[in-house]
Amino acid sequence: MNLTILGSQGALPKLNKYSSSHLLEVCNKYILIDCCEGVQFQLKRNKIKYSKIELILITHAHGDHFFGLIGLITTLSLLKRDKVLKVFCPVPVLKIIQAHIKYAKLKLSYEIKFYGLKSVHSEIIYENKNYFIRTIPLKHSIYTNGFLIKEKLKKRKLLLDKAIENKINKIYFNKLTKGFNVINDDGIEINYLDVTVMGEKSKSFAYCSDTAYTESIIGLIKEVDLLYCESTFLEKHRDKAIITCHSTAKDAGTLALNAKAKKLIIGHFSSRYDNLDQFLSETKEIFKNVILSEEGKKIDI
Repeated sequence: MNLTILGSQGALPKLNKYSSSHLLEVCNKYILIDCCEGVQFQLKRNKIKYSKIELILITHAHGDHFFGLIGLITTLSLLKRDKVLKVFCPVPVLKIIQAHIKYAKLKLSYEIKFYGLKSVHSEIIYENKNYFIRTIPLKHSIYTNGFLIKEKLKKRKLLLDKAIENKINKIYFNKLTKGFNVINDDGIEINYLDVTVMGEKSKSFAYCSDTAYTESIIGLIKEVDLLYCESTFLEKHRDKAIITCHSTAKDAGTLALNAKAKKLIIGHFSSRYDNLDQFLSETKEIFKNVILSEEGKKIDI
């Protein structure tokens, strides 16, 4: 699992900076999380193939988080995409995009499956054999979700020499890695723990976009491997954070600390700030293992 930052800024992007957008690769599949204006340029700049995007997750209906979506949808058709694209977004975003497709009379080369989100409670919105996606209800000025993407428990690793030594037929190897005992060629039951070891650790990523600090989500993101939390303002502008339902750098650090996150990445910086090191300093007063969002930054989770 790895993350590429496509946009690090808030609603007003700067030169060579973009608003919120992240690309998560999980189990060799691409998930686009939020879709800023100019996202196509960022995908090209980072050598990410449009065709590999399987899912798009949109947090809320503020433009800096989805203004790039209709352009990307159109480009995918011009490139003759032929596989289904799944888009999970709040109902208002769904209506806006569907209206554009209708009134522009777009004839897409592929099928889009829209999933309109409206529940104020956390829910699993997507699941396959490798991972699942759960919504994280956030506290913003309009209906907003974050997203938890978590790999499922991975198979155990087979100790081949041990399996052969214990006279286990190879047709049972897969069963052993799933945690089941088997019967060997001599009719003896072999405990899977004797011939396997723990596999690669399952990873998790939580994306908490625009939100005021709220303890209600801590249980959902407990011990997450990488937490992204917006930090639009510094502490000296807390009054603005309160009015706009955004977080400060200290809020992000407090959330990561209380959730016992392994690592924190902060972003969605207000354009009023030129020195982003101030965000690092304020966050580190609370939570040490933190890095700044920067366009093009790649993070192995």
